[in-house]
Amino acid sequence: MAKTVLVVDDQPGIRMLLEEVIKSEGFNVLQAVTGEEALSVVREKHPDLMLLDYKLPVKDGIEVIEDLEKENIHIASVLMSGLAEDELKDAHQHESVLEVVAKPFNIQEMKDIIVNLLK
Repeated sequence: MAKTVLVVDDQPGIRMLLEEVIKSEGFNVLQAVTGEEALSVVREKHPDLMLLDYKLPVKDGIEVIEDLEKENIHIASVLMSGLAEDELKDAHQHESVLEVVAKPFNIQEMKDIIVNLLK
């Protein structure tokens, strides 16, 4: 059975680009626009990997990770952000966050990260 990736970003172009890349590797894709929507999708669908934007409406990416970890839900996550690296230093303290990727990202590097994490 194909693994599933949840893409969480409020920018439609990023979601569409990542969906195309993920599907080209044979994985299923779910999408969410807000942090709250991401929480619902994770609880209901149990994806294998989450690509999560740091800056989201309502709840940011770190709040999503913290809420899931409080519920003892640990999903492998890649945090994406346009923020400076020093503003993201707390991201690595969460065991669910396996990678932090700067935006704009290199699409080949992102593809490699996704494939390696889902092996």
